[in-house]
Amino acid sequence: MSSSHQLEQSKPVPKKRKKNTILIPQRLTENESLELVASPIGPIRTLAVSEVEKSIIIERFVSEIAQKFHFTLSRSAKRPRLTSIKCHQEQSQRQEKELQMTEFAKSRITVGTNSCTRLIEKLYSCKAEESSNNGGKDSNVADTSGSHINCSVSLCILSRDVRPATILSHIPYFCHLMRIPVLLLPGKASLELGSALGTKKVSVIMFKTKSQSCIDDLHEKKWQQQYDSYVNFVKNKIP
Repeated sequence: MSSSHQLEQSKPVPKKRKKNTILIPQRLTENESLELVASPIGPIRTLAVSEVEKSIIIERFVSEIAQKFHFTLSRSAKRPRLTSIKCHQEQSQRQEKELQMTEFAKSRITVGTNSCTRLIEKLYSCKAEESSNNGGKDSNVADTSGSHINCSVSLCILSRDVRPATILSHIPYFCHLMRIPVLLLPGKASLELGSALGTKKVSVIMFKTKSQSCIDDLHEKKWQQQYDSYVNFVKNKIP
């Protein structure tokens, strides 16, 4: 038997990777799924909900957020317009209320990779500065003035089907640092969320909140309660 043949036989046979097995990433570039992402503090695991739970969450998002608050990303959607005709006063009041509800939703919901990244990075910077000013006391709320954001993120929803996963792998890391609950949706969630909001795909949604004590308008307080009801429902579904 030749020496080359013996060397070939002595080489270790690589183990076959099991289907649906996620390797533990060591670097950001190795992230294959949002279920397990590398970070400076070690791998961060985020479990996805079931397909049944996903369907319920998206159905309630459509009825309780998108439809109730007339919230859509579609450019072709017919938005209510104010009219100055006195005989249409009742219709004008209804349209004005719809516009106010839409603006409320816009002020609370951030959609898309770029927008959510800017939001969470700014919140993290505010948190770091606030912690420094408080002598290192930690806080997950950026409630300051000037260039800071007077709100906090109470929930982040991610679509697991985003490819490559590295596009969003920084989101679980920042959420972990700021103790923001993350819900991961399985399947083709980005397409389903996109359909719910009148666009092609939605990979990430962040829900902001304000303290009830900071809200003076009675209508806005009622909308905040309805909005919080959905957010709390989703947070209770996180595995």
